[in-house]
Amino acid sequence: MIWKKNIYDTLVACATACDEYATECSRQQDIEELYRCIFLSLDASDLCRQVAVLYVRGSENTRLLARTCIEVCEKCAEECERMSADRACQIASTCRQCIRVCMAILEMGLHPDAESEMSRSLFVALGRQEMLYN
Repeated sequence: MIWKKNIYDTLVACATACDEYATECSRQQDIEELYRCIFLSLDASDLCRQVAVLYVRGSENTRLLARTCIEVCEKCAEECERMSADRACQIASTCRQCIRVCMAILEMGLHPDAESEMSRSLFVALGRQEMLYN
């Protein structure tokens, strides 16, 4: 995969927003009505963060988890849209952006030669960065 900072940033932004939203919802008076939204937000947060880690690492398993991330972010977005509050709509929008990014990750997997070349160049760059640091 060709590493792109905007993909990583979108995944991390979704993870952070969903985590914050789950915390906000857990502080509401009607928490019983928000359980599904809270759990989906936490699931989306965990998955987005893990996809980001695998993506940066250049793991061959990134695409596998990206598929799951798409499904969970879709459920989270639908649940948030059902609530129709402004903050919930913002989270739904963030999840939709994350879905587009995960789809881009899946499309990157269609070019295996570019993927192996990127992995090598990423590790070479990391090695150079470590040499410069030392």
